[in-house]
Amino acid sequence: MIYLFSMLLLLGALVSAGIFFYTLYALFWNAKYIPLKKIEMKPIILKRIYMVIRNVFLQAKLFKDRSGGIMHAIMFWGFIAFGAYSLSFFYRGFFPDSHLIPAGVLKDAIFFTVDIFAAVLIADVIYSVFRRWIIKIPRYQGYNGFEASFILFLIALLMVTYYALGVLRIDGISRNIPGSIMEGLAPGVTPITTALAHALPKISPVAGYYTYWTIWSIHAIDFLVFLAYIPRSKHLHLVAAPLNVLLSKDKPQAQLTPIDFDKATRFGATDIRDFSWKDYMDFYACTECGRCTYNCPAYTTGKTLSPRDIIWDLREVVLKEGTKIRKTHDNVAESKIVQPVIGSTIKEEDLWSCTTCMACVEQCPVMIDHVDKIVSMRQSLVLNQGKAPKETLDLYRNLENYQSPWNNPPSTRADWAKDLGIKVVSEGASDDFDVLYWVGCVASFDPRNQEIAKSVVKILKEANINFAILGSEEKCTGDPAKRTGNEYLAQTLATQNIETFKKHKVKDIITNCPHCFNSLKNDYRAMGYEVNVMHHSDYISNLLSTGKIRVKQDTTGEKYTYHDSCYLGRYNKIYDAPRKVIQSVSKNMVEMEMSGSKALCCGAGGGRLWMNETVGTKISHKRMDMADKTGATTLVTACPYCMTMLDDARKVTNREEKIKITDISEIIAKNI
Repeated sequence: MIYLFSMLLLLGALVSAGIFFYTLYALFWNAKYIPLKKIEMKPIILKRIYMVIRNVFLQAKLFKDRSGGIMHAIMFWGFIAFGAYSLSFFYRGFFPDSHLIPAGVLKDAIFFTVDIFAAVLIADVIYSVFRRWIIKIPRYQGYNGFEASFILFLIALLMVTYYALGVLRIDGISRNIPGSIMEGLAPGVTPITTALAHALPKISPVAGYYTYWTIWSIHAIDFLVFLAYIPRSKHLHLVAAPLNVLLSKDKPQAQLTPIDFDKATRFGATDIRDFSWKDYMDFYACTECGRCTYNCPAYTTGKTLSPRDIIWDLREVVLKEGTKIRKTHDNVAESKIVQPVIGSTIKEEDLWSCTTCMACVEQCPVMIDHVDKIVSMRQSLVLNQGKAPKETLDLYRNLENYQSPWNNPPSTRADWAKDLGIKVVSEGASDDFDVLYWVGCVASFDPRNQEIAKSVVKILKEANINFAILGSEEKCTGDPAKRTGNEYLAQTLATQNIETFKKHKVKDIITNCPHCFNSLKNDYRAMGYEVNVMHHSDYISNLLSTGKIRVKQDTTGEKYTYHDSCYLGRYNKIYDAPRKVIQSVSKNMVEMEMSGSKALCCGAGGGRLWMNETVGTKISHKRMDMADKTGATTLVTACPYCMTMLDDARKVTNREEKIKITDISEIIAKNI
C-alpha cells in the first residue's frame, strides 16, 4: 500500500541526498582535478585500519583535551548508536508495512542503547552551550557563529522529537498509525522514554494523532536538513575526517617530501594548484576546534599566526576557486583566474612566525598536517620570489659560503676538539671507526654548546667507543635551509654530506642535536639514503643500561626539570630516554606545566634561531617562566638550539643565580 507520507518522505530524502552527494562531488572534483602536485601513498592496510579504529571510533587524540574530548566522544558514539534508529525510522517511513530490525534480543539491545544515548546527547548539547557561550572556552571564541549554534539546535531537536514520539508510542497514540516506529517494545527497553511517558500528562487520541504527525514531520525534516547541511558546513568533517585519518601520511610525520628539481616546474605552494589532494582532504577535515592554535607557541605568545586560520582560510579559497574553475572549464595548469594565496589569504609574517614545532599536528584530532603546508608556502616565497626575512637571507649566504649558519671558516669546525685525542677524519684519521660522532654546527662553533660536545666525547671514551668526527668535512645537514623554504640549498648540503658518508663508509652516527638527528634520520631517507643514527639521549641511555658506563648519585640536592625538544619529542617520539638519563643520577626531578607531547617549544625551530622575535612575548621567556615555576634549580635540555634559547632567556630574565641550565650529557660526564 502506498501512503502519502511515504511519498513525501521519499521526495524529501531524494532532494536531501541529492544536495549531499552533489556537494561531495564538487568537493572531491576539486581535490582530483585542481592540484598539480601529485603524490602516491602506500596501502599499509593494517596500519590504516588501526588508525581509524584508534582516532575515529575510539576518538583517542581528542582526549589530549580531557573535558572537550569526553564531550565530543560521547556525541560521536551517541550518533553511532542513533544510526540504527535512523535507518529504522526511514525504512518504516518508506515501507510502513514492514520492519528493518526483527523483534528479539538484538532489537531490544539496539533501542535500549539509543534511548540512553539520546539523553546523553541532550546533556552533551547543554554542556556544549555552557562551554561555548557561558564560560566561553577561549579556543572557540570567534568560531561561535551560526554554524555552531545551528548544528547544536538540530541535534537537540532530533533527540527531543525522538522522546516525544516515544512518549506517544508508550501512551498508545501511534499503535495503529502506519509507519510508526519501535512499536511493541517492552517498557523496560526504553527506560527514559517510559519514565517521561509516566511523568507527562496524557492527551486525547485525536490531539495525539495530530501531535504525532506534527512531531514526526519535524523529526523527518530535521534528519533531512542535517544531511543536506553537513557538506556545506564545518561538519563536513563527519565525512572527511574518517577518510583523512584512513589516508593519513604514510611517511614519518617528521619527514618533508623533497622537491624533484629535475622534474618540477612549480616550486612550493603559491596558489591552490600547488597543494596535493591530501592537502585538500586536510582542508575538508578541519573541525575548527582550535586545538592547533591554542597549542601553537607563536599564537600563545602574542603573534598573529593561527594554524586553524591557515587551514580554514585555505579551505575557503579552495571552495571559492574550485567553483570558478568548474564553471569556466579552464585548463587548470594554464588558468589565469587562480589567485595566489600568500599575501591575500595568508600573511607572510604568519608563515615566518612558525617554529615548525608540530604542536598543531600533535594536537589535531583529524590528522591534519599544518607544518607541511607552511613550509611549502615558505618554499614559494624563497624559491620563486627570493623573499625571506633579512636574517634568513644572511643565513643562506653563510650556508652557501661556509656550509654552516655562521661565517666561521670550515677549517675551524674541529678547533674545539684540539688536545682531546679525537680521531678527526678531515685531518687524516683512518676510516677505522665504529661510530661517527656528528657534532653539528651549533656545538662546533658556539662556545657554550662546545661544552656539550666535550661531555659527549668524555662519555664515549669512558665507554671505550671507537668513534671519530668529520671535522672540516662535516657540513650543515640542511635543516635550517629546508625548514625555511630553501629546499634547493638544503638538498645541495645533504647531497654533499651523503657523499662524505659513502666515502668514509659511515654506518652508525650519534649526534647531540635533534635537528641534525631528524635530518639525517628522516630527510636523508626521503632522498634515498639511509644510515643508522641515534640521538645522544638514546645512546647514553643504552650505555647506562648495558653497564658500559656507571654514574654516581648526585648528592648536592639539585632539583631537576627537563625541557622536551620538539624535534626529539613530537618529531621522533623520544620522551623516555632523556628522563632515564637524568634519573640515573637523581630521582629529584619534576615536570613542567607543559611537558612530553604537549611541551612548549623553545622558539628556535624552523630557522627561528637566526631570526629576531619582535612581536609579543618571546617564546623562550615563556618557557623559562614555566621552568621557574617548578622550583627546580637545574633546567636540563637535550638540544643545542634549546640550550641557546633558554640560556639567553635565563640571562635576560635575571635568573642566572636562581636556576642553572645544562645538557643531559653534561650531567652524566660530571657524575661518571
